[in-house]
Formats: sequence, structure tokens, C-alpha cells
Amino acid sequence: MALPTAVIALTTVIGLATPAHPENQTPAAASVAVGAAVGTAIPKGFLLYESRAARKRLEKKVVRTRMRWKASDRLGEPLLIDPCATGKQADKSRQAARTITGRSVLWDGDYSEQVIVYRNETAARAAVKGLRSDLRRCARRNRYHFTYRVKDTRIGDEAFMVNMVEVASMDGATVMRKGRTVAIYALPNDGDLPDDPPEWREAEYGGAEARKMAKKLADTPL
Repeated sequence: MALPTAVIALTTVIGLATPAHPENQTPAAASVAVGAAVGTAIPKGFLLYESRAARKRLEKKVVRTRMRWKASDRLGEPLLIDPCATGKQADKSRQAARTITGRSVLWDGDYSEQVIVYRNETAARAAVKGLRSDLRRCARRNRYHFTYRVKDTRIGDEAFMVNMVEVASMDGATVMRKGRTVAIYALPNDGDLPDDPPEWREAEYGGAEARKMAKKLADTPL
């Protein structure tokens, strides 16, 4: 018996609106679905440098004076590591971001922390891959004449340290990914002379902070 046209139309609409069963989804589709379902807001106070106690410990240890701290939740904030000196957001699929920077007039260099949540793990992997590519491509060819060297380290799901040198100015950083979230810690590094190969002491590259953040991320849906 033929069904009325209205019934056929209604059945078609319901079929289109019904989500696919998880067992029928590809891993990539499932990852996107999970990323969309989980909240992406970064809780206030979640970053390490948001803690007043952490700031005071850093100020006492490093410069023995107050530092000026600036926080931004701007989604398009450039990555703290910008080897090609674009000054622009170089990745896509961000869902949330927070960047905190501490600066003192008595100290040459900033202490910065950045946490970026992407739509899913695939997008976060792509962001890290893109940064690695920029570090290779612009290691010695950017307008600020920085030299970049990279060394992998075991933190979170993937991580690497970055040694940045310009004449006598040196900075160190650790880039860490845990799931769909990328965290970057950048700080002045005076442990090695500019012409010497880096000794890659984790504490001088923000590795300790990256480990703390990896543990925090493991206990959250971020």
C-alpha cells in the first residue's frame, strides 16, 4: 500500500535529523562530536599564572620586585612562539584561549603562559604541527633575526622545548599538547651563552609549568 505524500515527507525529515549511531561514525566524526558536546570555556583561575601566590613566588625568585601582569581571553591572540614574526593567529579551530604575561621594567624578558582549546584533538595536533613547520621554515629567516632550536620532551601527549637566541638575548619555551588543548610557557633563559649548544635544562624552558598544566588538563574536559 502506498504511503501518503505527507507521511513520506515527515519520515524523510526525521531520518535526516536523527544523529548517526556512534558505532557507525568514523573516528574523526566522533572526535568532532565530542569536541562540540564538551564545554570549552576556560574556568577563571585555571592558568598557573592567575594564582596570586604563584605570581609572588615568581617575583621573589626572579626579579625581587612587582611585575605588571596582563591577561587576555582574545581568541585571535598570536601564539607565544611566533618564529615567522607574523604577529597574527596562525592556526584555526580555536574554541577558547587565555594568555597571561608578566613584565618588569627591571628585567629583560617576559614570563608568559598561554592555553588554547581547539575544537578537537585533530585540530590541536594540526596547530602543533603548523608551529613545528614555522620553526623549521623561519629558524634563521625572520625580521627579528632570532635563531630557533627545538628539542622534543615527554610531557602530556606531545611536547617540545624551544631555544630562542638574538645576539645576547635568550628565551626558552615549552610547547605542550594534552588532548585538544595546547599550552605554551615562555620565559627568559640565561643558562647558556648564545654561541653554545643548549643544555636543555627543563626548568629553564618552562617545562615544570607545562607538567603541572598537563596534570590539570588530565582532570578536566578541556
